[in-house]
Amino acid sequence: MQTMIVLDKPSTEANSTFFHHENTTFYKSTLQEISTKPSSALNSSDWGPKRDPLSIVIPITVIYTLTFVSGVVGNVSTCIVIARNKSMHTATNYYLFSLAISDLLLLVSGLPPEIYSIWSKYPYVFGEAFCVMQGFAAETSANATVLTITAFTVERYLAICHPFLSHTLSKLNRAIKFIIAIWMVAMCLAIPQAMAFGVVYETLADGSLVEDHCVCMVKRLVIPHAFEISTFLFFVGPMSLITVLYVLIGLQLHKSTVRPSRGNSVKLKHRVYKQINPALANGDAGEKTVEEEGRKNFAKNAQATKHVVKMLIAVVVAFFICWAPFHAQRLLAIYGQHTSANMIRAFQVLTYVSGVFYYLSTTVNPLLYHIMSHKFREAFKVSDAL
Repeated sequence: MQTMIVLDKPSTEANSTFFHHENTTFYKSTLQEISTKPSSALNSSDWGPKRDPLSIVIPITVIYTLTFVSGVVGNVSTCIVIARNKSMHTATNYYLFSLAISDLLLLVSGLPPEIYSIWSKYPYVFGEAFCVMQGFAAETSANATVLTITAFTVERYLAICHPFLSHTLSKLNRAIKFIIAIWMVAMCLAIPQAMAFGVVYETLADGSLVEDHCVCMVKRLVIPHAFEISTFLFFVGPMSLITVLYVLIGLQLHKSTVRPSRGNSVKLKHRVYKQINPALANGDAGEKTVEEEGRKNFAKNAQATKHVVKMLIAVVVAFFICWAPFHAQRLLAIYGQHTSANMIRAFQVLTYVSGVFYYLSTTVNPLLYHIMSHKFREAFKVSDAL
Protein backbone atom coordinates (compact mmCIF):
# COMPACT_ATOMS: atom_id res chain seq x y z
CA MET A 1 0.00 0.00 0.00
CA GLN A 2 1.12 3.55 -0.71
CA THR A 3 2.53 5.44 2.27
CA MET A 4 2.18 9.10 3.15
CA ILE A 5 4.03 11.07 5.78
CA VAL A 6 1.74 12.77 8.28
CA LEU A 7 4.08 14.52 10.67
CA ASP A 8 6.94 16.83 9.75
CA LYS A 9 9.38 17.35 12.65
CA PRO A 10 12.75 19.05 13.02
CA SER A 11 15.78 16.80 13.26
CA THR A 12 16.14 16.69 17.06
CA GLU A 13 12.44 16.03 17.57
CA ALA A 14 12.05 13.21 15.07
CA ASN A 15 11.83 10.54 17.74
CA SER A 16 8.53 9.23 16.47
CA THR A 17 6.68 9.75 13.23
CA PHE A 18 3.72 8.03 11.70
CA PHE A 19 2.93 7.37 8.07
CA HIS A 20 -0.26 7.14 6.11
CA HIS A 21 -0.66 3.77 4.37
CA GLU A 22 -3.23 4.18 1.62
CA ASN A 23 -5.62 5.82 4.03
CA THR A 24 -4.17 3.76 6.85
CA THR A 25 -1.23 4.86 8.91
CA PHE A 26 1.56 2.86 10.35
CA TYR A 27 3.68 4.05 13.23
CA LYS A 28 7.41 3.84 13.55
CA SER A 29 9.15 4.57 16.83
CA THR A 30 12.44 6.34 15.98
CA LEU A 31 11.57 5.51 12.35
CA GLN A 32 13.53 2.28 12.49
CA GLU A 33 11.43 -0.33 14.28
CA ILE A 34 8.27 -0.69 12.25
CA SER A 35 8.89 -4.29 11.22
CA THR A 36 9.24 -5.40 14.84
CA LYS A 37 7.39 -2.85 16.96
CA PRO A 38 3.84 -1.89 15.93
CA SER A 39 2.05 0.69 18.03
CA SER A 40 -1.18 0.31 19.97
CA ALA A 41 -1.21 3.89 21.23
CA LEU A 42 0.18 7.32 20.40
CA ASN A 43 0.97 10.25 22.66
CA SER A 44 0.60 13.97 22.15
CA SER A 45 4.11 14.39 20.72
CA ASP A 46 3.20 12.21 17.73
CA TRP A 47 0.60 14.54 16.25
CA GLY A 48 1.36 17.19 13.68
CA PRO A 49 -0.91 19.50 11.65
CA LYS A 50 -4.15 18.01 10.37
CA ARG A 51 -3.21 18.78 6.78
CA ASP A 52 -0.27 19.95 4.71
CA PRO A 53 -0.14 23.46 3.16
CA LEU A 54 -2.75 24.30 0.53
CA SER A 55 0.02 24.66 -2.04
CA ILE A 56 0.42 20.89 -1.75
CA VAL A 57 -3.09 19.77 -0.90
CA ILE A 58 -4.94 21.53 -3.73
CA PRO A 59 -2.75 20.31 -6.65
CA ILE A 60 -2.74 16.75 -5.27
CA THR A 61 -6.52 16.86 -4.90
CA VAL A 62 -6.93 18.02 -8.51
CA ILE A 63 -4.58 15.29 -9.77
CA TYR A 64 -6.38 12.61 -7.75
CA THR A 65 -9.79 13.80 -8.94
CA LEU A 66 -8.75 13.73 -12.60
CA THR A 67 -7.17 10.32 -12.06
CA PHE A 68 -10.35 8.99 -10.48
CA VAL A 69 -12.61 10.24 -13.27
CA SER A 70 -10.36 9.11 -16.13
CA GLY A 71 -9.64 5.78 -14.46
CA VAL A 72 -13.30 4.99 -13.88
CA VAL A 73 -14.28 6.01 -17.43
CA GLY A 74 -11.44 4.07 -19.05
CA ASN A 75 -11.91 0.87 -17.07
CA VAL A 76 -15.71 0.88 -17.21
CA SER A 77 -15.48 1.37 -20.99
CA THR A 78 -13.12 -1.60 -21.19
CA CYS A 79 -15.54 -3.81 -19.27
CA ILE A 80 -18.53 -2.73 -21.38
CA VAL A 81 -16.76 -3.26 -24.70
CA ILE A 82 -15.53 -6.73 -23.76
CA ALA A 83 -18.88 -7.77 -22.28
CA ARG A 84 -21.01 -6.57 -25.21
CA ASN A 85 -18.89 -7.80 -28.13
CA LYS A 86 -18.59 -11.54 -28.65
CA SER A 87 -15.60 -10.95 -30.90
CA MET A 88 -13.79 -9.63 -27.82
CA HIS A 89 -14.45 -12.81 -25.83
CA THR A 90 -10.90 -14.13 -25.98
CA ALA A 91 -8.53 -15.36 -23.28
CA THR A 92 -6.42 -12.21 -23.61
CA ASN A 93 -9.41 -9.92 -23.24
CA TYR A 94 -10.65 -11.88 -20.24
CA TYR A 95 -7.37 -11.03 -18.54
CA LEU A 96 -7.86 -7.39 -19.50
CA PHE A 97 -11.41 -7.50 -18.11
CA SER A 98 -9.98 -8.78 -14.82
CA LEU A 99 -7.37 -6.02 -14.91
CA ALA A 100 -10.08 -3.39 -15.37
CA ILE A 101 -12.02 -4.77 -12.39
CA SER A 102 -8.95 -4.71 -10.14
CA ASP A 103 -8.16 -1.15 -11.25
CA LEU A 104 -11.72 -0.07 -10.49
CA LEU A 105 -11.54 -1.67 -7.05
CA LEU A 106 -8.26 0.11 -6.39
CA LEU A 107 -9.76 3.45 -7.41
CA VAL A 108 -13.06 3.12 -5.55
CA SER A 109 -11.60 1.68 -2.34
CA GLY A 110 -8.59 3.95 -2.21
CA LEU A 111 -8.96 7.36 -3.80
CA PRO A 112 -12.06 8.86 -2.09
CA PRO A 113 -10.75 8.16 1.44
CA GLU A 114 -7.28 9.19 0.26
CA ILE A 115 -8.57 12.59 -0.85
CA TYR A 116 -10.40 12.98 2.46
CA SER A 117 -7.24 12.16 4.42
CA ILE A 118 -5.25 14.77 2.51
CA TRP A 119 -7.55 17.42 3.93
CA SER A 120 -7.92 15.83 7.36
CA LYS A 121 -5.20 13.40 8.45
CA TYR A 122 -6.89 12.85 11.79
CA PRO A 123 -9.19 11.96 13.43
CA TYR A 124 -9.97 8.83 11.43
CA VAL A 125 -13.77 8.95 11.14
CA PHE A 126 -14.55 5.70 9.31
CA GLY A 127 -14.20 3.23 12.18
CA GLU A 128 -12.23 0.05 12.88
CA ALA A 129 -14.11 -2.23 10.46
CA PHE A 130 -13.68 0.15 7.54
CA CYS A 131 -10.00 0.56 8.39
CA VAL A 132 -9.42 -3.19 8.11
CA MET A 133 -11.65 -3.68 5.04
CA GLN A 134 -10.09 -0.72 3.28
CA GLY A 135 -6.63 -2.20 3.76
CA PHE A 136 -7.89 -5.57 2.53
CA ALA A 137 -9.53 -4.09 -0.59
CA ALA A 138 -6.49 -1.96 -1.43
CA GLU A 139 -4.03 -4.84 -1.02
CA THR A 140 -6.26 -7.28 -2.92
CA SER A 141 -6.76 -4.96 -5.88
CA ALA A 142 -3.07 -4.02 -6.06
CA ASN A 143 -2.04 -7.69 -5.89
CA ALA A 144 -4.61 -8.69 -8.52
CA THR A 145 -3.52 -5.87 -10.83
CA VAL A 146 0.13 -6.92 -10.81
CA LEU A 147 -0.66 -10.64 -11.11
CA THR A 148 -3.07 -10.01 -14.00
CA ILE A 149 -0.52 -7.90 -15.90
CA THR A 150 2.00 -10.69 -15.41
CA ALA A 151 -0.45 -13.37 -16.60
CA PHE A 152 -1.40 -11.24 -19.60
CA THR A 153 2.28 -10.86 -20.49
CA VAL A 154 2.74 -14.64 -20.36
CA GLU A 155 -0.33 -14.96 -22.62
CA ARG A 156 1.21 -12.58 -25.17
CA TYR A 157 4.53 -14.40 -25.03
CA LEU A 158 2.94 -17.79 -25.69
CA ALA A 159 0.75 -16.44 -28.50
CA ILE A 160 3.73 -15.01 -30.41
CA CYS A 161 6.64 -17.25 -29.47
CA HIS A 162 4.86 -20.58 -28.86
CA PRO A 163 1.60 -20.48 -30.84
CA PHE A 164 0.88 -24.21 -30.64
CA LEU A 165 1.24 -24.25 -26.86
CA SER A 166 -0.80 -21.06 -26.70
CA HIS A 167 -3.63 -22.75 -28.60
CA THR A 168 -3.80 -25.37 -25.86
CA LEU A 169 -3.47 -23.07 -22.85
CA SER A 170 -5.49 -20.09 -24.10
CA LYS A 171 -8.91 -21.72 -24.08
CA LEU A 172 -11.54 -19.57 -22.42
CA ASN A 173 -12.39 -22.00 -19.63
CA ARG A 174 -8.71 -22.35 -18.77
CA ALA A 175 -8.26 -18.57 -18.78
CA ILE A 176 -11.24 -18.20 -16.45
CA LYS A 177 -9.70 -20.72 -14.04
CA PHE A 178 -6.41 -18.81 -14.11
CA ILE A 179 -8.20 -15.53 -13.40
CA ILE A 180 -10.10 -17.04 -10.47
CA ALA A 181 -6.80 -18.39 -9.13
CA ILE A 182 -5.23 -14.92 -9.47
CA TRP A 183 -7.97 -13.33 -7.37
CA MET A 184 -7.83 -16.09 -4.75
CA VAL A 185 -4.07 -15.66 -4.40
CA ALA A 186 -4.44 -11.87 -4.30
CA MET A 187 -7.01 -12.07 -1.50
CA CYS A 188 -5.10 -14.67 0.52
CA LEU A 189 -1.90 -12.63 0.41
CA ALA A 190 -3.83 -9.47 1.36
CA ILE A 191 -5.26 -10.98 4.55
CA PRO A 192 -2.10 -10.78 6.72
CA GLN A 193 -1.57 -7.09 5.94
CA ALA A 194 -5.26 -6.26 6.36
CA MET A 195 -5.30 -7.93 9.79
CA ALA A 196 -2.39 -5.75 10.86
CA PHE A 197 -4.43 -2.56 10.56
CA GLY A 198 -6.55 -0.95 13.24
CA VAL A 199 -7.56 2.41 14.68
CA VAL A 200 -5.07 3.77 17.22
CA TYR A 201 -5.91 6.59 19.65
CA GLU A 202 -3.78 9.08 21.53
CA THR A 203 -3.26 7.90 25.10
CA LEU A 204 -3.00 10.38 27.96
CA ALA A 205 -0.85 9.92 31.06
CA ASP A 206 -3.81 8.53 33.02
CA GLY A 207 -4.46 5.91 30.32
CA SER A 208 -7.55 7.56 28.86
CA LEU A 209 -7.99 7.88 25.08
CA VAL A 210 -8.46 11.09 23.10
CA GLU A 211 -11.28 10.44 20.62
CA ASP A 212 -10.30 13.30 18.31
CA HIS A 213 -6.75 11.99 17.94
CA CYS A 214 -6.97 8.65 16.14
CA VAL A 215 -5.54 7.18 12.97
CA CYS A 216 -5.87 3.97 10.99
CA MET A 217 -2.45 2.35 11.04
CA VAL A 218 -0.49 -0.85 11.51
CA LYS A 219 -1.54 -1.89 14.99
CA ARG A 220 -0.09 -5.39 15.24
CA LEU A 221 2.30 -7.68 13.37
CA VAL A 222 0.90 -10.76 11.65
CA ILE A 223 3.82 -11.84 9.47
CA PRO A 224 7.36 -10.48 10.01
CA HIS A 225 8.81 -8.65 6.99
CA ALA A 226 5.42 -8.74 5.24
CA PHE A 227 6.12 -5.55 3.30
CA GLU A 228 9.51 -6.75 2.11
CA ILE A 229 7.98 -10.03 0.96
CA SER A 230 5.23 -8.10 -0.84
CA THR A 231 7.83 -5.97 -2.64
CA PHE A 232 9.54 -9.08 -3.97
CA LEU A 233 6.34 -10.94 -4.93
CA PHE A 234 4.53 -8.00 -6.48
CA PHE A 235 7.29 -5.87 -7.95
CA VAL A 236 10.77 -7.39 -8.25
CA GLY A 237 9.54 -10.79 -9.46
CA PRO A 238 6.85 -9.56 -11.90
CA MET A 239 9.06 -6.73 -13.21
CA SER A 240 11.87 -9.17 -13.97
CA LEU A 241 9.55 -11.68 -15.66
CA ILE A 242 7.74 -9.04 -17.71
CA THR A 243 11.01 -7.54 -18.91
CA VAL A 244 12.45 -10.91 -19.97
CA LEU A 245 9.28 -12.01 -21.76
CA TYR A 246 8.88 -8.74 -23.65
CA VAL A 247 12.53 -8.90 -24.74
CA LEU A 248 11.86 -12.39 -26.12
CA ILE A 249 8.69 -11.14 -27.83
CA GLY A 250 10.61 -8.23 -29.34
CA LEU A 251 13.29 -10.57 -30.68
CA GLN A 252 10.64 -12.81 -32.24
CA LEU A 253 8.94 -9.84 -33.87
CA HIS A 254 12.30 -8.60 -35.15
CA LYS A 255 12.93 -11.97 -36.81
CA SER A 256 9.64 -11.64 -38.67
CA THR A 257 10.86 -8.46 -40.38
CA VAL A 258 14.01 -10.02 -41.86
CA ARG A 259 13.56 -10.16 -45.64
CA PRO A 260 13.75 -13.83 -46.76
CA SER A 261 15.97 -14.85 -49.66
CA ARG A 262 15.24 -18.56 -49.93
CA GLY A 263 12.19 -20.75 -49.98
CA ASN A 264 12.55 -22.05 -46.44
CA SER A 265 13.01 -18.56 -45.10
CA VAL A 266 9.92 -17.44 -46.99
CA LYS A 267 7.83 -20.18 -45.43
CA LEU A 268 9.15 -19.37 -41.96
CA LYS A 269 8.47 -15.70 -42.47
CA HIS A 270 4.96 -16.47 -43.66
CA ARG A 271 4.21 -18.51 -40.55
CA VAL A 272 5.45 -15.75 -38.24
CA TYR A 273 3.50 -13.12 -40.15
CA LYS A 274 0.33 -15.15 -39.72
CA GLN A 275 0.82 -14.97 -35.95
CA ILE A 276 1.20 -11.21 -36.06
CA ASN A 277 -1.04 -10.31 -38.97
CA PRO A 278 -3.87 -12.77 -39.73
CA ALA A 279 -4.49 -10.96 -43.02
CA LEU A 280 -1.54 -12.91 -44.46
CA ALA A 281 -3.09 -16.30 -43.67
CA ASN A 282 -4.11 -17.27 -47.22
CA GLY A 283 -4.08 -21.00 -46.65
CA ASP A 284 -3.69 -22.34 -50.22
CA ALA A 285 -1.25 -19.74 -51.48
CA GLY A 286 1.80 -21.28 -53.14
CA GLU A 287 5.35 -20.52 -52.20
CA LYS A 288 5.72 -17.97 -55.00
CA THR A 289 2.51 -16.21 -53.94
CA VAL A 290 3.71 -16.17 -50.38
CA GLU A 291 7.01 -14.62 -51.43
CA GLU A 292 5.27 -11.96 -53.49
CA GLU A 293 2.87 -11.26 -50.67
CA GLY A 294 5.74 -11.10 -48.22
CA ARG A 295 7.63 -8.56 -50.36
CA LYS A 296 4.51 -6.52 -50.88
CA ASN A 297 3.76 -6.32 -47.17
CA PHE A 298 7.33 -6.26 -45.89
CA ALA A 299 7.50 -2.51 -45.33
CA LYS A 300 4.02 -2.45 -43.83
CA ASN A 301 4.74 -5.24 -41.36
CA ALA A 302 8.16 -3.84 -40.50
CA GLN A 303 6.49 -0.59 -39.53
CA ALA A 304 3.81 -2.45 -37.57
CA THR A 305 6.49 -4.44 -35.77
CA LYS A 306 8.29 -1.26 -34.74
CA HIS A 307 5.02 0.04 -33.34
CA VAL A 308 4.45 -3.17 -31.37
CA VAL A 309 7.99 -3.11 -29.97
CA LYS A 310 7.51 0.49 -28.87
CA MET A 311 4.29 -0.56 -27.14
CA LEU A 312 6.11 -3.38 -25.36
CA ILE A 313 8.76 -0.96 -24.14
CA ALA A 314 6.03 1.45 -23.01
CA VAL A 315 4.36 -1.31 -20.99
CA VAL A 316 7.58 -2.19 -19.15
CA VAL A 317 8.48 1.45 -18.51
CA ALA A 318 4.96 2.28 -17.31
CA PHE A 319 4.94 -0.70 -14.94
CA PHE A 320 8.27 0.40 -13.45
CA ILE A 321 7.36 4.09 -13.14
CA CYS A 322 3.96 3.41 -11.57
CA TRP A 323 5.05 0.81 -9.03
CA ALA A 324 8.73 1.53 -8.24
CA PRO A 325 8.10 4.71 -6.16
CA PHE A 326 5.39 2.91 -4.19
CA HIS A 327 7.65 0.02 -3.16
CA ALA A 328 10.68 2.30 -2.71
CA GLN A 329 8.72 4.39 -0.25
CA ARG A 330 7.66 1.32 1.69
CA LEU A 331 11.23 0.15 2.06
CA LEU A 332 12.43 3.66 2.90
CA ALA A 333 9.83 3.88 5.66
CA ILE A 334 11.12 0.62 7.13
CA TYR A 335 14.87 1.01 6.69
CA GLY A 336 15.45 4.72 6.16
CA GLN A 337 17.32 6.87 8.67
CA HIS A 338 14.91 9.82 9.08
CA THR A 339 16.98 11.89 11.50
CA SER A 340 16.88 15.29 9.80
CA ALA A 341 14.22 17.71 8.68
CA ASN A 342 15.52 17.54 5.09
CA MET A 343 15.22 13.77 5.02
CA ILE A 344 11.68 13.90 6.37
CA ARG A 345 10.71 16.47 3.75
CA ALA A 346 12.29 14.33 1.03
CA PHE A 347 10.25 11.42 2.28
CA GLN A 348 7.14 13.58 2.15
CA VAL A 349 7.83 14.39 -1.51
CA LEU A 350 8.33 10.71 -2.28
CA THR A 351 5.06 10.02 -0.50
CA TYR A 352 3.04 12.23 -2.81
CA VAL A 353 4.94 11.16 -5.93
CA SER A 354 4.39 7.48 -5.15
CA GLY A 355 0.72 8.14 -4.40
CA VAL A 356 0.16 9.88 -7.73
CA PHE A 357 1.84 7.14 -9.79
CA TYR A 358 0.23 4.40 -7.70
CA TYR A 359 -3.24 5.53 -8.73
CA LEU A 360 -2.14 6.73 -12.15
CA SER A 361 -1.48 3.09 -13.05
CA THR A 362 -5.25 2.55 -13.13
CA THR A 363 -5.58 5.05 -15.99
CA VAL A 364 -2.44 3.92 -17.84
CA ASN A 365 -3.52 0.27 -17.99
CA PRO A 366 -6.66 0.74 -20.15
CA LEU A 367 -4.79 3.26 -22.31
CA LEU A 368 -1.90 0.90 -23.05
CA TYR A 369 -3.77 -2.36 -23.32
CA HIS A 370 -7.00 -1.39 -25.04
CA ILE A 371 -7.82 2.18 -25.96
CA MET A 372 -4.77 2.43 -28.26
CA SER A 373 -5.92 -0.73 -30.05
CA HIS A 374 -7.72 -0.26 -33.37
CA LYS A 375 -9.77 -3.40 -32.74
CA PHE A 376 -10.88 -2.07 -29.37
CA ARG A 377 -11.91 1.28 -30.83
CA GLU A 378 -13.99 -0.47 -33.49
CA ALA A 379 -15.62 -2.66 -30.85
CA PHE A 380 -16.31 0.45 -28.77
CA LYS A 381 -18.16 2.02 -31.69
CA VAL A 382 -20.27 -1.12 -32.03
CA SER A 383 -21.00 -1.12 -28.28
CA ASP A 384 -21.91 2.56 -28.37
CA ALA A 385 -24.38 1.87 -31.16
CA LEU A 386 -26.16 -0.88 -29.22
